[in-house]
Amino acid sequence: MTVHAFLALLGGLLVLAFVAEGAFNRLRIPPVLVLMACGFLLGPVFKLLPVAAFLEVAPHFGALAFLLILFEGGLDLHLPEVIHRFSSGARLASFGFVMSAFFAAGVGLAFGWPLASAVLFGLVVAPISGAVVLPLAPRLGLPQGLATVVVLEGALADVFGVLGVSVALQFFTGGGLAGLLALGSLAAAAFSVLLALGVGLVWPHALRALREHSYLDVLTFGVALALWGVVETLGASGALAVLAFGLTLANEREILGLLKLPGEGALELEADVTSSLHRFIGQLTFLVRTFFFVFLGVVVQLHKANWAWFAAALVTMALFVLGRGGILGRFARTGALPMEKADFRTVWMLQPRGLVNAVLAMQATHKLGGLDLLPVVSIIIVVSNLLVVLGLRGRPLANSA
Repeated sequence: MTVHAFLALLGGLLVLAFVAEGAFNRLRIPPVLVLMACGFLLGPVFKLLPVAAFLEVAPHFGALAFLLILFEGGLDLHLPEVIHRFSSGARLASFGFVMSAFFAAGVGLAFGWPLASAVLFGLVVAPISGAVVLPLAPRLGLPQGLATVVVLEGALADVFGVLGVSVALQFFTGGGLAGLLALGSLAAAAFSVLLALGVGLVWPHALRALREHSYLDVLTFGVALALWGVVETLGASGALAVLAFGLTLANEREILGLLKLPGEGALELEADVTSSLHRFIGQLTFLVRTFFFVFLGVVVQLHKANWAWFAAALVTMALFVLGRGGILGRFARTGALPMEKADFRTVWMLQPRGLVNAVLAMQATHKLGGLDLLPVVSIIIVVSNLLVVLGLRGRPLANSA
């Protein structure tokens, strides 16, 4: 593909993303499905985009897109609601992850897959995609508390998926450190949040000192990138760190109040610099998210799936739907997550899978060998996103910010 053709393609995709976002309220079709379909046509079908090259850079591009989405999600969160709803969000994410991993692994064993492949399949498809859920959640018109739980679930689910696959690969490849890694996961998560909290409380002072300079939004985004990289290098969770960093910047006064620290100037930062940062990150997120979902369509391998994989994927999704309905029903009955009927249906179907699942599938197949998990995971990605459409039927939706 020539340079001018490539640039024309990129421009066309951005226009398509804008149209898909604008038509979301009327069509009830999440833009992710439109963009994924374009990626599938441009990649596996018409061979206009290099699938092999995209597969090589998938982990890096996926990390960048997820970082942006988490950072924007953190800026959107309100600390009092997070504190009040964190337990519900963490329990929903953990129960959902364990249930999904158990069901999917059982399906793999029932279809005659090797034990290692079945277990890894369960861990790969268990986490819902925070990259799909976080941008969608603010537009669903959910009560603020419920929306906060949905955002927390989406952010934590990907962390569970990455950790679970890492532990399983360590175990099945004979590393012998799987138990130690699992025991250290909570400490790593706490370290990620505490480091991000410290950076998030110090950084506003630097912003106030530099407020006469240009490009402070870009500089802050650079700090978020560096924070992710450092935390991941140290073996902790970059996802949790970036989410906590955005949350800290957006809730500086509340956090300083909880810590009994002086908060002079906090209101000024929140009303000025943070609002500018939010606009910048929102625009950048839209740009990267557009190519992220097209990228996902290029990566999926529906054309390589056989009838057995289609059957395994559909059975797995049926179990996911039943299991999530049971978990949400119990939460609603116990009062842990009060929901109206329309809210229940939306959150029930809001269990999409995305690029992180595809990346984990490639990682598991590469390190373990044997069964190629990506084709069956690709089917689950598509079907789970189609379920989101069912959950949005008849629901009034808010405009994007």
